[in-house]
Amino acid sequence: MHTAKRLSLRKPSISNVACIVLVFCAATAIAAPAQTFSTLVSFDYTDGAVPLGGLVQANDGNFYGTTWGGGSAGPYNCGDNYSCGTVFKISTTGTLTSLYSFCVSLPCLTGGAPYAALMQASDRNFYGTASQGGNLDFGTVFKMTNSGMVTALHSFNDTDGAAPLGALIQGTDGNLYGTTVGVTTEGHTTYGTVFKITTAGVFTLLYTFSASGPDGCGPSGLVQGTDGNFYGTAAGGACGQQFGTIFKITPSDTLPWPLTTLYSFCSQPNCADGANPQGGLVQGTDGNFYGTTEQGGPEGQYGNGTVFKVSGSGTLTTLYSFCARTNCVDGAAPEGQLVQATDGNFYGTTDGGGSGLAGTIFKITPGETLPWPLTTLYSFCSQPNCADGANPFAGLVQATDGNLYGTTYEGGNYSCLPYYPDCGTVFKLSVGLGPFLKLQPTSGVVGAPVTILGTNLTGATRVTFNGTQATNFQIVSPSEITTNVPSGATTGVVQVTIPGGTLTSNTDFQVMGPIQFVSVTPCRLIDTRQTGGPIQGGTSRNFTVPQLGNCGIPTSAAAYSLNVTAVPHGGLGYLTIWPDGEIQPYVSTMNSPDGRIKANAAIVPAGNNAVSVYASNTTDVILDIDGYFTSAGSQTYEFYPLMPCRIVDTRNNQDGGMLQAGVERDYSIPGNCGVPSSATAYSFNVTVLPSPGGLDYLTVWPKGETRPVVSTLNDNTGTVVANAAIVPAGSENATAFYAHSNSTNLLIDVDGYFAAPGTGGFSLYPVAPCRVLDTRQNNGQPFSGEKTVNVVGSACAPPSNAAAYIFNATVVPPGRMPYLTLWPDGEQQPVVSTLNALDGFITSNMAIVPTNNGSIDAYAAGLTQLILDISGYFAP
Repeated sequence: MHTAKRLSLRKPSISNVACIVLVFCAATAIAAPAQTFSTLVSFDYTDGAVPLGGLVQANDGNFYGTTWGGGSAGPYNCGDNYSCGTVFKISTTGTLTSLYSFCVSLPCLTGGAPYAALMQASDRNFYGTASQGGNLDFGTVFKMTNSGMVTALHSFNDTDGAAPLGALIQGTDGNLYGTTVGVTTEGHTTYGTVFKITTAGVFTLLYTFSASGPDGCGPSGLVQGTDGNFYGTAAGGACGQQFGTIFKITPSDTLPWPLTTLYSFCSQPNCADGANPQGGLVQGTDGNFYGTTEQGGPEGQYGNGTVFKVSGSGTLTTLYSFCARTNCVDGAAPEGQLVQATDGNFYGTTDGGGSGLAGTIFKITPGETLPWPLTTLYSFCSQPNCADGANPFAGLVQATDGNLYGTTYEGGNYSCLPYYPDCGTVFKLSVGLGPFLKLQPTSGVVGAPVTILGTNLTGATRVTFNGTQATNFQIVSPSEITTNVPSGATTGVVQVTIPGGTLTSNTDFQVMGPIQFVSVTPCRLIDTRQTGGPIQGGTSRNFTVPQLGNCGIPTSAAAYSLNVTAVPHGGLGYLTIWPDGEIQPYVSTMNSPDGRIKANAAIVPAGNNAVSVYASNTTDVILDIDGYFTSAGSQTYEFYPLMPCRIVDTRNNQDGGMLQAGVERDYSIPGNCGVPSSATAYSFNVTVLPSPGGLDYLTVWPKGETRPVVSTLNDNTGTVVANAAIVPAGSENATAFYAHSNSTNLLIDVDGYFAAPGTGGFSLYPVAPCRVLDTRQNNGQPFSGEKTVNVVGSACAPPSNAAAYIFNATVVPPGRMPYLTLWPDGEQQPVVSTLNALDGFITSNMAIVPTNNGSIDAYAAGLTQLILDISGYFAP
């Protein structure tokens, strides 16, 4: 009988969290037919030994991984007769390259004994964890370049975690997230942590597991769900939930992040629901999470494990229990993460059981009845002396060639005695699945960059997004193509035509648009002065919109209509807001070099239900929302552009005269400038001209409703200030205005409205923020007077059928600049203003500008430079 051992990690010990408890049954079986198994590499100790972590396929098409032991350091540098492990690269045909050996010289500052898989981040570098080593020997987070240069980003000190055994993931915000299991050694006791670390090494402790609470202990990695939350399993052990838990941790502006225990194992009699989940979770295409438990099942606490499904709210279903057949022919003790392959089935490994008593590869097929059908695809130790490998601890990875790849931590052709029984292998299993494409990212707006990974891409002649051809793409290597989401693309698969056929992506690419508007009563999402504190200069922060302010924004929203207010702690060079998960664009939302409070409207794609805000200098931020855009439905509305037109001008005692401080004033909108009574929301540009002394803030909202705690604009310096606003019509088809702290004259210009779909109505197509015009380029000089801007012919190239553009307009005047007006090219200049810079400061404002011919006109009433950034357009 080939018996799996319990790995005796030296310091830090993790025995109290039951990290590797293996239980086996005796059985006889053979591999299922129609499977092709091959051993790619047998480790020989010098190139590594005991690969506990799985593999990752990188952009270059090769696989990268780690071994827990072996390498060129020799057997004694890590103590206890174990060497420190390696990082390796292996091709799909089995060519192995040793990239790095840990602990070649003492002390082991980069770490030792890496336990988990690597991950390749968006910067193309590799990141991983080492379970030992570092400054205090509690493990490290390390970075490896493509050339194999390894540096430690963080050394754990026990108070912030110890023994990181799970793999890192990259969150949609670009940061890395991981877990430590905790240790009990030399008087130290910790029970595991969740942490965040930037690619530059800035570390944040997010959560610490307790000794006796309901949260569990010994977390084994994370997955970020499509809702933006992080999910994971805690294996349990010497803590309050000794049989393990499933948890959710929610991003927050304050520490620690809130953690919710979704499920505690052994909640059913005799642990029929499983015990001690080791492998973490994977989110399936149905939105549920899937995983395994190492123990439990019908045979009790010390049974041979289960496969389970759990919803985001914590409803658990046991899908399969191992050793359900005679003598564990189906396997025992699954410890690796599952993978959902392109055929929709889940694939995984067990550490024990099978015909060779050394583990299996299995497939579990979603079914309508329980248990789900499970097929044993391969039993290890089917070859003499286990030359094919034994005891797969990690899960599988499906490569873009369609095959499954993995590792075993024992078996192979080389004995590693006296340090290990044998050294382990890398294997490939072909199950008849064809090659496919992987997308990075899997969603984005028109114009967003996309990386396409595949096999044999050299010679590609065509790239399409749901049938729409990408006009420009670059073949980086046989495994990588880069391109941008083409104009007119819709959600669907990405395909690449290569000699001999067409490859298709394993998932849809979600294109943000066309979408339509849903108005909400203006509502405050977040005020960092009250929650979370200011955004520090040179950093960004993510805000998950549906979770903020009880504003009722659904997770189905594809874009948000926001009012963004900056309250700087001094001068603010610039602030940028963009969809979470996308690369920060080279644009600015607003500037406040003199440190005044400023507001600007912005329509921002939802990203991962969140927006990111970057501040060049420390500032508080206020986000208010007045509506959102989503897929067309019975309660969504199209945009009807209008020639910009002035509805209200209170100067010279017109339209009710000056708006008095602290007194609500209402204006009926329909019938003015072509706005019909059927309008459900109005697109305004609101300008204040306050009395001396400045205006604290102005609030605009639907008449007849309670005045909300929001601000539309701020003017504490008393200059002329404008801001765009989308305002619901309300039940009375009128708009209310309220000035706080001072009286002001008021100008209201309208550029369109939202109403039920019909003739002349248009949907929104967000695009990656793109600079249409910057008159400063090529030593450009300021201008005054009229200027025509060819938007269609710019580098941003929106489609010619666009009926209106969404700009962020910025003026950089050398001195006094009374106003800027934007309007459709070919029309007479209207008596409206888009923004004002009477004080000569850099000023920005969002502007929805109709167009008739792909161009717009701009008029500057004083000398200025002009910047126009486009973030979307309205079109059929």
